[in-house]
Amino acid sequence: MLAINVRTETGAERAHPPEAELAGLLRRIGAADDHFVVVERIPDRPHVFVQTWREGRGPFAVEYRDGAPERHFSAECDDPEQVVAVFLDWARGGDAWRGALDWRPADLFATPGLDPRTRAAAEAQARKDMRSGFRRAHEVAQSVCDALGPQDPPVTLDEARRIVAGLWEERLTEQERWPEVTGADRVARAFAALDSQGLTARMHFTCCSNCALAEMAAERRAGDRGFVFFHYQDTEAAADGRGLSVRYGAYADSGDSGEAPGAARAEVGRTVAAALTAAGLPVEWDGDPDRVIEVTPLDWRKRLPTGA
Repeated sequence: MLAINVRTETGAERAHPPEAELAGLLRRIGAADDHFVVVERIPDRPHVFVQTWREGRGPFAVEYRDGAPERHFSAECDDPEQVVAVFLDWARGGDAWRGALDWRPADLFATPGLDPRTRAAAEAQARKDMRSGFRRAHEVAQSVCDALGPQDPPVTLDEARRIVAGLWEERLTEQERWPEVTGADRVARAFAALDSQGLTARMHFTCCSNCALAEMAAERRAGDRGFVFFHYQDTEAAADGRGLSVRYGAYADSGDSGEAPGAARAEVGRTVAAALTAAGLPVEWDGDPDRVIEVTPLDWRKRLPTGA
């Protein structure tokens, strides 16, 4: 087993894969929705990884990074077996991979040929996704491609990755000036507390209230009497400075069977409001179980997820 995490465009992240599995993932990429492999060390070292991208049966675009942006290099290779050898040697902690390819300083952020207006629209979408703080870099890049659909000049996934890479570095630098504990951190603390108090607590959960309510039962654990969540649109509102709407409810079969549904929801609401207040957040709620709990004003600054 290799002391690495492996991420691909399809499938879940793999930890400690055997060498044969990593080799197989590298040999197969190039098909639609299966273009890249990203490998990071265990334990995680920020900004240390090796990755490759391939379109169809074309050459592999291979990159490695060893810390700061100036330690990011790229190379091109037509031989799948050479790419496999580079990745395996890197994963084992060897040094042969350093001389195996013609490594050059990576031009991380350039998008030659992309219309400036299209790039500006792509950057705006990427910044919006990063402000929310839940998506990883490759997910933001895919969102950029999806958002600039057929009605706009297209942005390839490779172009989106380059755009996101530059903005990601910019955001990381900005984060260094943030306070140690932000409003988003306080929300996370409150939800962690609620998760231990018999509530199914989910942040940034599905696209909207209807979908969240439809899917929440599948998230329920034994003993949970109710739930609390905010969805994607709520996150976007918080990131835009409009406060956070926190939604809650009681499971129909929880508690005393003679208890009125509204009373059960109100009890869950009181628990949620108390946890948010205890985390140091401003709460607006009048006790009505049919009203959402508003956290406002809220300075939503959520740090980016670690990893590429």
